[in-house]
Amino acid sequence: MNPKIIKLSALSAAVLAILSGCNHQKQEAVEQPKEAAIQTQTADAPVPSQLPELAKCETFVSQPEVIVKSNDKNLSQQTITIGATGDMHGRIYAYDYALDAIDNNAGFTKIASLLKEERAADENMLLIDLGDTVQGNSAELFNDNPVHPVVETLNALNYDLWVPGNHEFDFERAFIDRNLRAFDGSVISSNILWDQAATECDASGDEIPFLRGFQLYDYNGAKVAVVGLTPSWVKVWQAASPENFRNLDFKDELEAVTATVDHVIEAHQPDVVIGAFHYGRKEHGRGVHEIASALADKIDVIFMGHEHARFIEQVNKGDDPAQEMLEISVNGEYQQEDKAISGVYNHENRHQKVKIIEPGNWGWALAKAQIELAKDENGNWQIQDTTLANRTVAGVEEDKALQEQMRAIHDASETDANTVIGNVEGHFTFSANGAADEAVLEDRMANSEGLRLYTTIHAAKLYDMPLVDVINQIQIRTVEEKARDKDGNAVKVDVSAAALFSDASNLYHGQDYHKKDSANLYMYDNELVAVNIQGAALKDYMEWSYAYFNQFKEGDLTVSFNPDIRAYNYDIFDGNIEYVVDLSQPARNEHSEGQRVQIESIAGAPFDPQANYVLAINDYRYGTTLLAQGWITESDVIWESSNEPIYAVRDMLTDYVAKAGKLAAADFTHPNWHILQLGTIDNTGQHQTKGDIVTLREGAGKSLWERLQNKEICVMRSGAGDRTAIHRALNLMDEGSWFVNPNYSDTATNEALYEGCAYSNQPQ
Repeated sequence: MNPKIIKLSALSAAVLAILSGCNHQKQEAVEQPKEAAIQTQTADAPVPSQLPELAKCETFVSQPEVIVKSNDKNLSQQTITIGATGDMHGRIYAYDYALDAIDNNAGFTKIASLLKEERAADENMLLIDLGDTVQGNSAELFNDNPVHPVVETLNALNYDLWVPGNHEFDFERAFIDRNLRAFDGSVISSNILWDQAATECDASGDEIPFLRGFQLYDYNGAKVAVVGLTPSWVKVWQAASPENFRNLDFKDELEAVTATVDHVIEAHQPDVVIGAFHYGRKEHGRGVHEIASALADKIDVIFMGHEHARFIEQVNKGDDPAQEMLEISVNGEYQQEDKAISGVYNHENRHQKVKIIEPGNWGWALAKAQIELAKDENGNWQIQDTTLANRTVAGVEEDKALQEQMRAIHDASETDANTVIGNVEGHFTFSANGAADEAVLEDRMANSEGLRLYTTIHAAKLYDMPLVDVINQIQIRTVEEKARDKDGNAVKVDVSAAALFSDASNLYHGQDYHKKDSANLYMYDNELVAVNIQGAALKDYMEWSYAYFNQFKEGDLTVSFNPDIRAYNYDIFDGNIEYVVDLSQPARNEHSEGQRVQIESIAGAPFDPQANYVLAINDYRYGTTLLAQGWITESDVIWESSNEPIYAVRDMLTDYVAKAGKLAAADFTHPNWHILQLGTIDNTGQHQTKGDIVTLREGAGKSLWERLQNKEICVMRSGAGDRTAIHRALNLMDEGSWFVNPNYSDTATNEALYEGCAYSNQPQ
């Protein structure tokens, strides 16, 4: 068996019903029960047999091209309701298994409750999932099930349509093939093709789609066309694991969507055109804004995922896609379209603009479009209005029926997460008490925006601490144990790079180390890659990483960071390297190479821009950053973990602790870098050297810093949920860099104080 197929544990649940199907003339009909039985698999039970891969060089189609949703030809007006979820990442229950905690802003079980209300009002509601659905939140425990429990959930909730995201390709090819077969509805994407060069599918060289690019629905004679899209960068992000997209290619997004929309309009003359895109608004300089600007005259509404963002926007035909687009929600809260902002949308002006909506991630909301149609004097359906909304789940009860159906999956995931494999020795965050928040010395807690830090930046992103060193050191040890050069000699790693993915990560002295701690520290299924990199390219990479921070200004009492750069794109570097970061210097961007990182030594010698060094990184960074930027080539790869029995970095952490029986901070304390404006600290959180920020906190800025520590004031943040960011440093000379906590009092609870600083309460 391929080592990348995750084995079922004794706690994993198995679906007993084995699906069968047949392929006839590029269309595959799949029959399967709506509610497959689930039971906990015993340790001795065999792994279920798998369905074969999809037929090569044939477009997988599981539903007819046009599906009739309702058929009352006497209607003269109607409202079509379309709902969508995106980036669910394995959230069946409203539960985060890495934190072993309820998540009030997540879960198919909460979405299910909203769907009951929506379907009571409109039984023919069209339901779409926008991808990144089956990966994350311990879902990989069930990757060998013939029907993955997340796909079973989609079927149980009667999803009509599924658009694969990039994370659907995180595992070997048979995984996505199995999921496509198992889904009851239609699966579409306009830009996934059979790779002509790899397969020689058609001697003429014509493109053969892997999936149909669109799906049509008939509502009482009105035709609704939905066009799907998957990021073409799957091949870049999965460059270290080409097996995951074997024999597949990905077409340019704008080209693919344009061709598909034009074909659908010519062939079917739809009355409504919907985009269902797993694609960012500004993706790699392109994105949904580019598509919307180009095709606003042809598409009415775009549902999108991938960004984990919350918004309702409007784009006009010909708008500059590089610019920000008009937010059209009430009070900018992303939940209800504000008609006073968006204006009229009907058959007379629909060719001038398009509306876009994204429902956050993990089930924060059900995105909803209501499209009002009426027949004209010729009997043709015409759009009268469209209205968008994000129905949030925060106050919604979980659906009991879905909970019960998937309870074995939840119980198995929870039990697996809580399996104790060792104990922790020493704090892994070197604050005064080991807590993550540098100002208030607390870990994350919940408010209406979900779990967050008070200042929304983890201390281990600011100082060299073992919480990140443990990832880097285990990456280094793994490469040096497994990798051999062309002469058979063990590879010596000079530098390792890793990110602190979650601000909820932390490890305390004396705690048990559970499997969930590895998932909390390293939430993704990344593999490990060792590459050769030239010194100048390594320096560029480090400057790229430290662009995460905003530039230091005189009077700053905190460090702030760029809200447009995701936390997973901020890497910290460890190994045989010493460096200093000066945030007063300009960051790397499209106009500047950056001047922040000073590499003092590497490999025991002065840094040499012309020398070659060995770098350990995850496969995502290998493909999406180093290859994409031209800092390395594929020939620079020395070793990668995809064929190892333990191939994921997260599982390397688990394996280390399980074998050692402990995780000791002292074994991973390796100070080799610091931010100049902060200085250095020891393992008790005491400053050994002090930068300008710390000096100011103890001097003229002491009073303002203490007010932040006491939660009397709040830092300015942008974004929402897990994408929130300190976009302005608390600054002694800038009263606009903070605001008074409206909930502050001597008797206020911690929950109230956090709520007082919630993004929605910030001054506009």
